[in-house]
Amino acid sequence: MSTWKLLALLAVVAGPVGYWMLSGSGVSPSAAYAQQAAQATQARTQLDPNLIAPAEQLSKAFREVAKSVKPSVVSIKSLVERRNVAQRGGMRGFPQGLPPEIERFLGPGFGLPDMQPEEELAGPEGMVQLGLGSGVIVRQDGYILTNNHVVANATELEVYLSDDTKYVAKVIGTDPRTDLAVLKIDATGLIATPVGDSSKVEVGDWAIAIGSPFGLAQTVTAGIISATKRTDQGITPYDDFIQTDAAINPGNSGGPLLNLRGEIIGINTAIASRGGGYNGVCFAVPSNTASRVLSDLISNGTVSRGFIGVRPASMSPEIAKQLGLPVDLKGALVESVTKGMPADKAGIRAKDVIVQIDGVAIKSDSAMRRAIGETKPGTTVNVKVYRDSKTIDIPVTVELLDEKALAASDRQPIQNIQRALGFAVDSVPANIAKRLQLEPGEGIIVTEISRRSRIPGLKVGDVILSVNGTAVNSVDDFADAVGEVRGGEALSLVIRDENSERMITVR
Repeated sequence: MSTWKLLALLAVVAGPVGYWMLSGSGVSPSAAYAQQAAQATQARTQLDPNLIAPAEQLSKAFREVAKSVKPSVVSIKSLVERRNVAQRGGMRGFPQGLPPEIERFLGPGFGLPDMQPEEELAGPEGMVQLGLGSGVIVRQDGYILTNNHVVANATELEVYLSDDTKYVAKVIGTDPRTDLAVLKIDATGLIATPVGDSSKVEVGDWAIAIGSPFGLAQTVTAGIISATKRTDQGITPYDDFIQTDAAINPGNSGGPLLNLRGEIIGINTAIASRGGGYNGVCFAVPSNTASRVLSDLISNGTVSRGFIGVRPASMSPEIAKQLGLPVDLKGALVESVTKGMPADKAGIRAKDVIVQIDGVAIKSDSAMRRAIGETKPGTTVNVKVYRDSKTIDIPVTVELLDEKALAASDRQPIQNIQRALGFAVDSVPANIAKRLQLEPGEGIIVTEISRRSRIPGLKVGDVILSVNGTAVNSVDDFADAVGEVRGGEALSLVIRDENSERMITVR
């Protein structure tokens, strides 16, 4: 029986009883109700304007921020060309759920534009919506800040202003390493929202988020700054997020996080969630990071970053104990050094722990990446490392980041990849390969899944056939394919089990 039918039935049953109870004349309310009525009357007389004035002033501040920023906040639709999709063995479409730990919205839906099922992308040629996100106009000549994952893989981008005027946007540049992108629309008379100084943001400050959650344009939510400098969230290589409890949901990605002066202090990017919805833990890229990326992308189309050629990992008491280091040692553990790169030339070694760069404490791998990345190429920095129970100062000349060199130095060992994704893989046993009709050596099998797995719908016993279109026939193939996925890019796995073959896509 449906809820509506149940409620209707209850109304019918209760009707005669209620009529019998109230049909008599002069039935008085209970003593408890009379007491509540008296209290309400008294409270009404005590609603002193002076008492509520501070609250009304705060309410007015929220109203004025919303009014001042409204013309700057846009909705972004990402479109792709409809295409024919080859179905193999009953391949199902993309699942609608996203990783339970860190949700990315393609205004996404961190709104991730919600991915459409694969079968909905099949059919005649044309355009179909891939996702919906948000953005904010930061220059009157039409430049818009948003998230990279809002625009990634789109064939065309439609931008809608607050009055629903539609523009087709041009991508000026993207930066997957911070999950930011800059778009431009050909329009005049636009209102731009000023970019504030995120270094002045403090825990407890009010925060306002505006965007298009679930396609509901110009939705305003408020909360406080819960934390700053949130690192190691696994969202981007340069994690340094502002955390807020202002409600952010699918569709909010790329929209602004604002202070009470109506200034952008962050770009809403992700949420932490166990079930895919708002749980009060939301993350925004700080405005100071966004400003630098914005300037570089507008000027050069790319972001210039420093690079020294090490693959870092964050320290933990467990890792320190394994390596015979002090358990309270903080820093970036050097897992490997790329031959011929600046760190190698300077004498930095694997298993060194970088604890300072130019006098600034380094407490995580993302902190090291940011410190080097924000250093102008050609600059020599002093890197303090912990080695053999003592610290050593090593001067290193920073070079311009090269993506190919970075890929070589950044390639993760399979253990790190499995830890990050939350599942383990191995070669497919012969009996299972035969049962699933696999070719000899085809695919790898999922042998273990942790509670923190970021891949929804994955099961022990599933066989992974490909990663982002690249066939994986060994654990090394899997490590190489996953290692090619950069921050902000999607990870698509083709999975086979005893019942079907399906695709899982996460960001």
